[in-house]
Amino acid sequence: MIDSDDPFEKIKLNQTTAKDLDNADQLANFRSKFVIEDPNLIYLDGNSLGRLPKKTKDLAQEIVSEQWGSRLIRSWNEKWLEDTVRIGDKVGSVVGAKPGEVVLADSTTVCLFKTAVSALLSNPTRSIILTDDQNFPSDIQALKAAASTVSKDHKVVVIESNGLEAPVEELLEAIDETVSLVSLSQVAYRSGCCWDLSTVTEKAHQVGAKVLWDLSHSVGVVPIDLRKDEIDLAIGCTYKYLNGGPGSPAFIYISENCHDLINPIAGWYGSKDPFGFDPHSQPQNDNRRFLTGTPPLVSTLLIEPGVDLVIEAGVQNIRSKSVALSERFLFKAEKELLPLGFSVASPLKHKNRGSHLSFSHDSALAIGQALINEQATIPDVRPPDLVRFGFAPLYTTFLEIEESIDRVKEVISGGGIDRWKDEMPVVP
Repeated sequence: MIDSDDPFEKIKLNQTTAKDLDNADQLANFRSKFVIEDPNLIYLDGNSLGRLPKKTKDLAQEIVSEQWGSRLIRSWNEKWLEDTVRIGDKVGSVVGAKPGEVVLADSTTVCLFKTAVSALLSNPTRSIILTDDQNFPSDIQALKAAASTVSKDHKVVVIESNGLEAPVEELLEAIDETVSLVSLSQVAYRSGCCWDLSTVTEKAHQVGAKVLWDLSHSVGVVPIDLRKDEIDLAIGCTYKYLNGGPGSPAFIYISENCHDLINPIAGWYGSKDPFGFDPHSQPQNDNRRFLTGTPPLVSTLLIEPGVDLVIEAGVQNIRSKSVALSERFLFKAEKELLPLGFSVASPLKHKNRGSHLSFSHDSALAIGQALINEQATIPDVRPPDLVRFGFAPLYTTFLEIEESIDRVKEVISGGGIDRWKDEMPVVP
């Protein structure tokens, strides 16, 4: 099962202890920058919702008391009008964008819908949207809605995979002159498999199609260079590895090569003169044209501390630790979890996956509930049979990796499955 090309093989196979690895960790000091009220809690769900940065907690009080409470509407002129772009530029620096190419906008699905419709309208003679079956379900729903919005002839074609690896060859073969848009999640939410951005984008451009990437499970933990890879469009959430908080706004990236794309949901905030209140106002000349209504300022502002931490740490350093954490977990799981009925449901080669590992088990939901309620360990479950373990390198330690596997074993041996087999939480 071990990847012979794995540069972290020595970490897995030698006698280095988790404590030694934590002592040598160059990112170890970042853990103290997050709110960790229960040191016994092992949080392995950062791929769904990142921990709370301490500065965010302080900033929330300042926003409510000062910017809103004291300055009131004056804060629009003092700072709020530019915050979506200013903080968007910080996100842009994480994904290799130029200033002005990334703006914070709406929810991830709304951002995807707007950019998809815009791309489809720019090439009306083509009717095919390609995606794969590992894409996030909400993305596929939004793509279908975008297709039906543009015309009755547009349709979404879903390429089938084996459930583990990205269907690279099948997708590349399907990209032809009928394709208007290819839309994929760079890192799949279930298996964690990771697409190579440049390979898909290059093939799409060869036939005159555009590509729209969802970076939700990769931004902040996988190195991304949108300009280098000549990406047309991208969107992504900010509440996973960027630690922006529940429901924090997503971002939109529009390449300067797509300057002619039009926001299909126009609104006052994306116009040249937002406070002119002119229904005939033209859109902004830059990517602010993809803004629509009044932004959720409180949650927008709270994104910044988490993004600052990612910038300070450096995505390459974050990726290096991410791979080391996941490889350590995978190596121990092979020995200690697979004999207990688990099977690996993620790509084995680290270059082919993001920062979470999925394991299949017939009692996945019960195991997840037992870990949360009895073992102070929070993974997440994706029905019907997957337990996901997400590794957020800014605060996850190697000791936690080792202890989490011991806690999974305790659930199995201690009867946790039987105690929780009938529980069906709304959020698994």
